[in-house]
Amino acid sequence: MKTIFPEELNIKSPDRSILAIYTGEEHFSLSLYNPEEPGSFLYKELSDEGQTDAFAVFKEVFFDNPFFSLPFRKVWIMNRTPNFLFIPDAINKEKTQDDFLHFLFPERQGTTLNHSISHTGINVLYQLPEAIHHFMLRSFAAPEFIHYSTPLITYFLKKSRNSNVRQMIVNLREKGLDIFCFSEGTFILGNYFPCKSLSDMVYFILFTWKQLQWDQLNDRLLISGNTGFKDELTEKLAFYIQEVHPLTIPSENHFEGIDTNQIPLELATLSLCEL
Repeated sequence: MKTIFPEELNIKSPDRSILAIYTGEEHFSLSLYNPEEPGSFLYKELSDEGQTDAFAVFKEVFFDNPFFSLPFRKVWIMNRTPNFLFIPDAINKEKTQDDFLHFLFPERQGTTLNHSISHTGINVLYQLPEAIHHFMLRSFAAPEFIHYSTPLITYFLKKSRNSNVRQMIVNLREKGLDIFCFSEGTFILGNYFPCKSLSDMVYFILFTWKQLQWDQLNDRLLISGNTGFKDELTEKLAFYIQEVHPLTIPSENHFEGIDTNQIPLELATLSLCEL
């Protein structure tokens, strides 16, 4: 049996540590940290070169590691899915939810979850595969389920309250990109665009910028993501938008001595936005 985190940390203070399990189609990953302990943040991506079923890989690791049976302070289950919908509270009524579900999930393949995003008046509606949902409920005491967009929106919404400049956050993926836009404490837009080519990424970013009618000289574009084309994309966008900058996560106590560029942005912000 191979432990996934250092054994001495596993048994040190689990009742004060927060575990996040990030589910996705291609792989699962984990983060663990104690908010009271500097430099305690740990990140682990679970993958098996010969295995294409990410959930099967996770279950194998789960049953091989007593680490998962520790009494954690909190367990987050974060789901990465491109199929989601933001619904304002004003129209998020029980009698209209069936219409939203039919529009977004015509085949209803999975458990539908509805998560309220703090201070926005918006809910995010998404689906988690039933097998994963049931497994997490059986395996952990009171796990909390969350869509990957929620910590991103919560964190940058708070940051935007102290700025009079509109900000577009671009989070790069190997097969697409996330775009989240904020203006003076207001969440404006959030979406995921599947794409692989650099030209398509430039198009989706500039198209969104144009649709919002943002200022090319004053409004700000921040780019995150651990991908090989990040620098080239930044260089191309700089021809059209003056304020293009790399996005860096502040060095909070539990990130002490850690390169946050290697951690998925949504996992890093989950540990900072106090949900």
